[in-house]
This record gives sequence, structure tokens and C-alpha cells, in this order.
Amino acid sequence: MENILFIVAGVCLALVIFLGYRFLKSPVWKHRQLQKAAKMAAEGNVQGMIDYLEINRNKKSVACPLTNALVFYFIRSGETEKAEKIVLEAMNAGDKSGTALAQMAYIAQQKGQNEDAEKYYREAMAADPKLEGTMKVNLAGLLINMDERLDEAEALLEEALEQREGAGKSGVYLNLAMLHMKRKEFSRARASAMTSAELLPDTPITRMGKAQAFGLAARCSVKLLDTGEAKRLAGKALKILDNQPGTEKLRDELTAIAGKKAQN
Repeated sequence: MENILFIVAGVCLALVIFLGYRFLKSPVWKHRQLQKAAKMAAEGNVQGMIDYLEINRNKKSVACPLTNALVFYFIRSGETEKAEKIVLEAMNAGDKSGTALAQMAYIAQQKGQNEDAEKYYREAMAADPKLEGTMKVNLAGLLINMDERLDEAEALLEEALEQREGAGKSGVYLNLAMLHMKRKEFSRARASAMTSAELLPDTPITRMGKAQAFGLAARCSVKLLDTGEAKRLAGKALKILDNQPGTEKLRDELTAIAGKKAQN
């Protein structure tokens, strides 16, 4: 149960950075299309959301916000083969962008193909220097999840903090929280997780990331034997999550934290 938050973190981070912030920069009409898709998902009409994104997206470019949304929905849902098919379709049509390589990295990571994931992350940075800050965060997250080269992961995150601004730092702090958890530095982990949550705006797109950050802070509070704070933070995360599809495992863990005594 304890590892659920770590597993969710990698996918959530990708979703926040590549869907959330591209959402904010995309044309107004794309905003509206994404909002419509998000509303469908929130109402439980997941297949309708998928069909809507499929009809309206640009199949030749993963930079299309609707294509991005569909790719990361499939990644988050564990349907990596469908996500990979979409990205490869765009790449075969001529999309050789850093974003496409980054998505291939996420997919490889979800498949447990860590060496391929690291290769794609580094290729994405080389193909598009503007992605460097984001790719450093995700490469660091990969190393943290592997529990390998943690000093290198920390250095990557420190560099990313210098390269990102405002809400863009949220993913960096989330990974720092996980790094401190790996090192059993629970007070530092909680502080980083709280910073991550507070940096994210409260929008439908970022709600999952915000809830997950509060949830990780709750897990840290359990480790610190701070029962009241653990329950408070878990309850806050649950309220933010509401009944979003695909969050059942996270909700189960948060519910358990909210209803049990802290234990080491």
C-alpha cells in the first residue's frame, strides 16, 4: 500500500507538466475542447471523453493538447500500448519532436523499461533544449523510483529548480519529497510535498497532482507519528480528488490513512 503514492507520482508528474502547462499555453479553442473533455471525465463519461479527443485531435503531432491528453490518459490508465500507438503514429507521420521522445520515455517507464526510458529522456533534452528542465525532473523521478543514483537525482532536481518558475516548480518539489522519503528524511519530505501542493493552482487539470502531493505529505505524517496531521492531510487530498476516474487506488490509501492511527 505504501508504494502506491510513489507509483502514481511519475505518471501524475508527466500529466501535470505536459498536459497541464501546455493546456495553459494552448489556443483558446483548444482550452475549451480540453475543458469539455475534462467535464466528460468528471461526469463519468470516460468513453465519451476518449471518443471526443480522438475525433478532434491532430494525429500528426503529439504537441496537439488533445493528443497529449489522450496519450496521458492511456498512460495513467495503464493502457500503455494504446498510448504508444498514438505516439508512434505521429512519429511515423514526421513528428520527431522532443515532446514525442518524452512521451516515449514515459511509456517505456510505465512498461518497466528503465534503460529505454532514460535514453528517451536524454534524447528529448537534446532534441529540444526547452524541455531540459522538465526532462531533468522526470529523469530524476525515474532514478528515485529505481532507488538508484539518488545523488545524481538530487543534482538534477536542484538544476531543475533553477530552470523552472512558479507552479512549474511543483513537480520538482514532489520528486524531492519522494527522494527524502527514500532516505527516510520524513520531515524534509513532508515540507517538500506541502510546497508542491501549494504551488499548484486549483484547476481540473492539476487537481490530481495537488491531491497526490497532499497525500504524500499525509504519508510522511504517518511516518512521523503525527496522527492528527496525517488524517487532516489525507482528508484534504480526498476532498480534492472527489470521485475522479482512475484514482481508486490512491483514494483507498488516503481513506486508510484518514481512518487509522499513525504507525511507523
